[in-house]
Amino acid sequence: MAERRTETAQERYGRLARELGGYVHPWQRTLSGPDPELTFDLLLSDLLTPQTRVLEAGCGHGPDAARFGPVAARWAAYDFSPELLELARRTAPNADFYLWNGKTDIPADLNGPFDLIVSRRGPTSVILRLPELAAPDARFLYVGPRLHVPQVPERLQVVGWEILGEWQASVLAHAPTWADWQTRCEWMQEEARQSDWDAQAGAQGMPYREERYVVLARRLPT
Repeated sequence: MAERRTETAQERYGRLARELGGYVHPWQRTLSGPDPELTFDLLLSDLLTPQTRVLEAGCGHGPDAARFGPVAARWAAYDFSPELLELARRTAPNADFYLWNGKTDIPADLNGPFDLIVSRRGPTSVILRLPELAAPDARFLYVGPRLHVPQVPERLQVVGWEILGEWQASVLAHAPTWADWQTRCEWMQEEARQSDWDAQAGAQGMPYREERYVVLARRLPT
């Protein structure tokens, strides 16, 4: 029997673009309280002015560019998925989008500097490129899918940026069906065990915690 090839991240995001129309959680869920990602939204709203030049790392299908971009002087964004970028250009036609993985040479027309670099559950590799992209006294804002993402403070220390604040938010959630639970575990790179479902799932489905880790940092004066 032929061994099944593991789907690459780029292939997975391309499939999400085709099947779901964007970079969205592909499972149903119910939350018992406010979405823990609201902290990121509020901080981002407070940081934006008509003069702010923004770079978004891992923009997906462009929802933040469409929602927040009109407030900024410029909203530039990149992603490594051509399928997601195609959707993003339609979602937010006034933003600038680039095909880039954040690790190779910066595209020539992705010209900074930027006053604010943001990443919503996107790549942390952009942190190592902040010295090349950021304006003096720039800010970096990140939200991750767990209560702590250790490479974020570690990489900020490497590039010499100061953490202004860290927030951890958690809310009880339920995955209503076994299929949703399987999808959620696959997404989070965790094992979905039928025995856990049988023992813990109730009328609302499988309980779990939706967790977010938010970091705001700034570039120190040179």
